[in-house]
Amino acid sequence: MSGMRSFRLFCLTAWIALGAATPTPAVEVPPEGTCPPYALRPGTDARPDQDVTPPIFVPGQFFKHDSLDRLRNYLPREVWERRHVFFYEGMRIQVGSCHRRYPAPEFFRAATRQNRESVHLDAEGNLIGYGGEGLPFAPDTIEDADPDAGWKWAWNYRYRYQGSGFRGPFRIIHLLRAGRKTERFEGKFFYLPLHGYPGPDERKGDVRFWAGGKFENPPISRGIAWRQIRKAKSDTDAARADDVFVWIPDERRVRRAPPASVGGIYMPTYTRGQQSGEGRFNLPDGTGSPGTSISLAEHQRRGFVGLLLRPNAYRFHFLRAQDVLAPINSDLLGYPLNPDLSFGPSGLSIANGRWELRRAVVIRGRKIKPEHNEGSITLYIDALTQAPLYMITRRRNELIKEVGIFVGRFTGSDPLAPKWNGSGDGFGNILPVAETFFVSGEGGWLRESFELRSDPPTEKERKSFTSTIRLQRGH
Repeated sequence: MSGMRSFRLFCLTAWIALGAATPTPAVEVPPEGTCPPYALRPGTDARPDQDVTPPIFVPGQFFKHDSLDRLRNYLPREVWERRHVFFYEGMRIQVGSCHRRYPAPEFFRAATRQNRESVHLDAEGNLIGYGGEGLPFAPDTIEDADPDAGWKWAWNYRYRYQGSGFRGPFRIIHLLRAGRKTERFEGKFFYLPLHGYPGPDERKGDVRFWAGGKFENPPISRGIAWRQIRKAKSDTDAARADDVFVWIPDERRVRRAPPASVGGIYMPTYTRGQQSGEGRFNLPDGTGSPGTSISLAEHQRRGFVGLLLRPNAYRFHFLRAQDVLAPINSDLLGYPLNPDLSFGPSGLSIANGRWELRRAVVIRGRKIKPEHNEGSITLYIDALTQAPLYMITRRRNELIKEVGIFVGRFTGSDPLAPKWNGSGDGFGNILPVAETFFVSGEGGWLRESFELRSDPPTEKERKSFTSTIRLQRGH
């Protein structure tokens, strides 16, 4: 073998070895503005003059119910199977940008880069070495062959950039008896992370976030207020329960909610008991003992499902990357700005306004210690912002329990959103302005919060949010 041939063979072997050793990211997002079908890849036998089809989506085009079939491959299968719930005659979806970038502020991206050397997972999926700033794992470092890829994406979803949290009024439309009965509940709520955005040093402690709210209508739930506190220890111990306190107006006292592994944002039961003679309570469905107030403080899966997650309570696996159409930056206006917005015959359809093509990370987590017949959760997470797009839960027998769609709004393109160093022209966070959930065998529910804001709260607001004493005053 000549010296030149030996040299070429050496170079080829080294190139193959280098290629094999180069990590392959689990998810690659097409360039901004690129709509399917995508450009032909070099090395294929496709011919541009014969095999290129017109774009499936063109920004600005509308989809109505008679063209719904064209969306089939760009929706989760579970959503498509329930299209009679989520889509209807009279719907009008407008296609927005394909793979639009919604950048977080530079301080958040810088913190993500700094986490490369210090943050890791243990064998149980616990997050080790994370200080609460930036994403735990830079997305371009998550390899498709990594057995922990699902967990890493789940932790990124948990700690995605959310500004200084969110706060504002909400309305929940609760459909019961397979939609034959409708109840509406109104109030205010907040989520206040104590890490992840610039602020006073005294914020840095062992608390990850405070959350809470108060019901204002109808009278049966008016006055119920709550606070939720999650400690940083929950990152390394899934069994570490949140501290949850609920103000029960009729008792004029604060109840500590029963210990439970609340995965996301807590919400108490909508209705409160009215105390009658002999120390008993008249409830909407009967009479109970004084201990009934404890059940009123129990967590229920309504309103804020899927906005947060406890990743180490599941065993997550990366399934695939998939293009989906989703309302990540909706231009709809609902409650309280437009309380008469229609949600179709089912009461659960948000198939109007702007939807965009997004590259979703699809992960599935099986509950390590199942409770209340919980089996698994499948999340469609936006690969660029880590915001939730779709969510499907299953019971332990694998039958579907819930199918949900999330509606977002980007603060960086909202002219009414307050400007601060965490959100400005062209950068910001995705606000969870609405979500709709079909619940098998029950009906479903829809939350509207179209007047949320994510700028830092005032000092007065902060003191109120982070105080259980204020809760005792009914705030």
